[in-house]
Amino acid sequence: MMVEALIAGAPVARAQAVAAAGRLLDASANPLIVAGMMDCGAAEAALDLARAARASFDHENAAAALAELDVMRQAGWLVATPLEARALADCVLLVGSAVADFLSTPPPLAPARGRKVMRLAGDDLMARLGLLRALIGGRAIAADPALAALAAALRAAHFAVVHWSAEEIPPLAIEMLCGMIEDLNETTRCFGLPQPGANNVAGVTQACAWKTGLPPRVTFAPDQARHDPWRLDAARMVAGGEADVALWIGAELPSWAGRVRLISLVPATAALAPMPEIVIFTGRPGIDHHAILHDPALGALAFKRAATPSAEIPPAAASLAAITAALAGEMVSC
Repeated sequence: MMVEALIAGAPVARAQAVAAAGRLLDASANPLIVAGMMDCGAAEAALDLARAARASFDHENAAAALAELDVMRQAGWLVATPLEARALADCVLLVGSAVADFLSTPPPLAPARGRKVMRLAGDDLMARLGLLRALIGGRAIAADPALAALAAALRAAHFAVVHWSAEEIPPLAIEMLCGMIEDLNETTRCFGLPQPGANNVAGVTQACAWKTGLPPRVTFAPDQARHDPWRLDAARMVAGGEADVALWIGAELPSWAGRVRLISLVPATAALAPMPEIVIFTGRPGIDHHAILHDPALGALAFKRAATPSAEIPPAAASLAAITAALAGEMVSC
């Protein structure tokens, strides 16, 4: 028989663990709900629970997503979808080592142009990005021939794409790239292509927006939703002893497990060290159950059919909804 849940390391029925989780959250002074890997349905259920428990909600990979949102809001940007980039780009600049290689085959909608793929990386990446923008802006500066050739290729392109990861480069570098893209658009077409973060953070960010009007790092205490990217950083809150109970949803335990009373919704394959106070085993999105996830190849939310469907393992969304129902008082709907 499959173990459904654990309390203090001992097997219990799922309903018993759900009730215990509800009591723990209800008694908490400052509860925290944190997403690791979760699908959009689980994100909606987690936000409903956060509202009912007057808890804060964060995503493990929120920092990079919030950095890009800051650039978009403060400086603006011109971006393409992955499909547009693959179909039209004749020149692709990969910034840093974190972004994946790009197909060097000619763009299907403009095959005569061919496609040039270049990468700019290394320890001096930030300095070289500054030099590159200066070259594209027509500044008379001393630069190595390779960098000058890269600038010339971007200026000569019909449809250039600059691909980066916010998990590797800081917000100021992203803002500088967006400024460089604007400079290039004075004479040609050039667009950014941000690489989405891990663990469906792009999908969770969208779910958070349609549920609350705000991105992750949102709190429902004391009443309406409020966003604070520094104060509501889950890792910082746990390290500072600000949260007394945390509920985690993910594929593995967080790095800060053991530093706070922890309720974990994880698959049966997760390593449970240190052992959380309460464990509820859940299905893996797109593997054990169907899911809506952000698809990096599409740049949009997409349905992912379960690879090995299992009726015995409920999705995280079901367990989160059950915990919400177990809380004292009535849940206020988003």
